[in-house]
Amino acid sequence: MHTKTMQVRSASYRDLGQVDDLYRTTMEVEEELTQRLAAAGPHSPVPGAGLARAWSILTKSLSALMPLADVGDQLFVAEHHGRIIGFVQAEPAPGGRAWQVINLCLDASAEGHFAGVPLLQYLFNEGLARGVSRFLVRIPEGHALASLLREQGFQPYASEQISFRELPQPPHQPPEPWVPARREDLLGVYLLYLRTAPHAVAAVEAPSLKQWRATFQLGWLSRLEARSGDSRHYVIEREGQVVAWAGVRSAARARPTQISMMLDPQHKEMSVEAVHGLLGRLPQGATICLLRHYDGELARAVAARGFEPVATQLLMARDLPMKLRAKPALKPAQRAIAGAIPVVQARSFGDGSR
Repeated sequence: MHTKTMQVRSASYRDLGQVDDLYRTTMEVEEELTQRLAAAGPHSPVPGAGLARAWSILTKSLSALMPLADVGDQLFVAEHHGRIIGFVQAEPAPGGRAWQVINLCLDASAEGHFAGVPLLQYLFNEGLARGVSRFLVRIPEGHALASLLREQGFQPYASEQISFRELPQPPHQPPEPWVPARREDLLGVYLLYLRTAPHAVAAVEAPSLKQWRATFQLGWLSRLEARSGDSRHYVIEREGQVVAWAGVRSAARARPTQISMMLDPQHKEMSVEAVHGLLGRLPQGATICLLRHYDGELARAVAARGFEPVATQLLMARDLPMKLRAKPALKPAQRAIAGAIPVVQARSFGDGSR
């Protein structure tokens, strides 16, 4: 296919019908695969109806657990002869310096196959123009688009195990030892992360407190002390030091309750108590637990409480250098005029520029 016949641009509201159709078509293909896996009996990698449903949720987008959102400034489409053959969607992380890629959807045709690279390149250029230098993605291990992301410079830096369980009615007991996180706990949680994560992971995800806050768990910790919205944070302290953190994201229409945890390696004997106490704070129903590959003690404690592994997702990042545009030198006469009279350049909207 000649890419000259393909146009990549920002999406408009008139594109939403085709975007939604393409998304639904892709999901129907994955839903059929999910049903086949569930029907495979004991040989299926997704045993049981509950796990099959969780797998379906996890694989319905490039970035696990993130459904197609409303149109925004970070939705770009590839068009070929008036037909949308692919789209990419990103979500700004708190702080404004990173975008999380939440959907990359391509048509099954040959035209759609060749749309991936132009869409990602367009995304990078748009991000750089808006001061974004980091691009993040979560993708199920073995996903068909993983090779494309690697070719375009995304590098895996960590992995997460995703486990699922239908939680019964929580027991009537005090959810110790967790307490709600406060604003002043942020530094303590960051230091906990540095004690927990391997150096190779922290070097990518947390070169600074600001970068880590915007990157870790999709920016959950940018609102550590928040009492509204869909997220809650809890900590465990010992002798004035934060030794455990937990994040809880409430269930939504297309997403079960989601939890994630960190535990200081020096306090691994608390893993069972920590998991037991956190589950006491959760509502009844489907729950997904995300744990990093280096959280072995927590993973064993979660498995002991009936959570079954569903999938593994890769965390990938690409960093691009910011390009500073040099201002052209003014001629002497122009410098004199510019220094004396404020100049306002009117924007022209006739040519579609923003």
